[in-house]
Amino acid sequence: MPNPTVAAILVAAGSGKRLEAASGGKNKVLLSLEGCPLFTYSLRTLANSGIIGGEMVLVHRPDDREEIESHLQSLGLGERVALVPGGRERFDSVHAGLARLADRPPEIVVIHDAARPFVTPEMILESVRRARETGAATVAIPLTDTLKHGEEGFLKETLPRQNLYRIQTPQTFRFDLIWDAYLDFMRAPDPQVTDDCMILERRGCPIAWVMGAESNLKVTTPFDLEIAEALLRKAGFSGASPQPGPGFRR
Repeated sequence: MPNPTVAAILVAAGSGKRLEAASGGKNKVLLSLEGCPLFTYSLRTLANSGIIGGEMVLVHRPDDREEIESHLQSLGLGERVALVPGGRERFDSVHAGLARLADRPPEIVVIHDAARPFVTPEMILESVRRARETGAATVAIPLTDTLKHGEEGFLKETLPRQNLYRIQTPQTFRFDLIWDAYLDFMRAPDPQVTDDCMILERRGCPIAWVMGAESNLKVTTPFDLEIAEALLRKAGFSGASPQPGPGFRR
């Protein structure tokens, strides 16, 4: 059953600069993916996961609010999702989402990028379980590529890939832990911080990891969008039912 102590923040306020040419300046999370806006896939998965019983916050670009509201109504989620304007950087947007939850803080908060449409209920459930145990958890996959260090056009050395991971979302935290860390961080924000785990890492907090999937890709480039569309077509999904799950089961 959905747990009222577990809330979610869906971050949809990014600029998507690498997709600007393909989108005509439109926010990438509003681009059509097999007939449905990109952000609705992960939103529906969160809403229907059976895990998120607390508030669901969607952090958006201010100019996108009207269009997002329209899509929420068509999905029947208009009453369930709180809309919050985001900021210039990702951490500004996450901070705005956390601030929305702070008046009635949940025990656990799940933070997910709207540009990752193929998150699964299993990823959400496992990250919540691990965050309860340890305070913080992220979805990740072990690195399989060979890494090399290069300078001035030449490869100098091969780096060990053991114990290296590609980090995905959701990233899930005990709310009091991440909120306190954000309050401290926002006093002197650092643009080099690229995800929420880094804010806790700087405090020496350990981050548990749970297994992600190659399919949990982040749509960043036009090629990523083509891959996402191909995955959905292969699985027989359409915008009428934007709920790709594990292995894209119906």
